[in-house]
Amino acid sequence: MPYEIRWEAAGVFRRFFGDLKVADRRASLLEICRDPRFDELRYAITDYSDVQAYESTPAGTEEIAAMHVGPLLTNPRLIIAAVTDRAEILADIRYFKDRGFTRVPYRVFATLDQARRWTERHPRIYGRAA
Repeated sequence: MPYEIRWEAAGVFRRFFGDLKVADRRASLLEICRDPRFDELRYAITDYSDVQAYESTPAGTEEIAAMHVGPLLTNPRLIIAAVTDRAEILADIRYFKDRGFTRVPYRVFATLDQARRWTERHPRIYGRAA
């Protein structure tokens, strides 16, 4: 699988690399959501910086967006950050967000440092209202 998942004190960091398929995105999401630590997560950062080829289909993106509904009901304090500057991935994230299945804060950043700064200072991480 072209991804790695690293659990951190308050969140999870997922890095995709190589040729990324819809099935890989789905598998990584299931791995995170099925983990007993999921309900304690405050942030999730996904880094697409090392992706070489990116597979996307409307149906695949809609399925993955819908797969967020249940987990985000059990953990509504989660915030989501993505790291990419690639047009096709940005377009896919917009399509994902436009489905309306996620109501948690979800931001895209050009660098991992920017994403980390946002998650570190976000009010939800510390239990305050956003």
